[in-house]
Amino acid sequence: MRALAIFTMTLLLLESFYSVEGSERDRGPKIGKVPYCRHFCSGPQQCGPPCPNCKGSWWTPYLCDN
Repeated sequence: MRALAIFTMTLLLLESFYSVEGSERDRGPKIGKVPYCRHFCSGPQQCGPPCPNCKGSWWTPYLCDN
């Protein structure tokens, strides 16, 4: 009976040190830098070479676009 108690306590002790690392799905999405074309602008001079046009209207915000 004593051996069974020691065995059980040993298993419980070993399980307390066991850690599980989360999967990629649990860590959340990997979001990089915001693309240059998604920046707000007030005129074409604020937009760079990949997306030189500043498009928008009264109802939509002005964003750099190609």
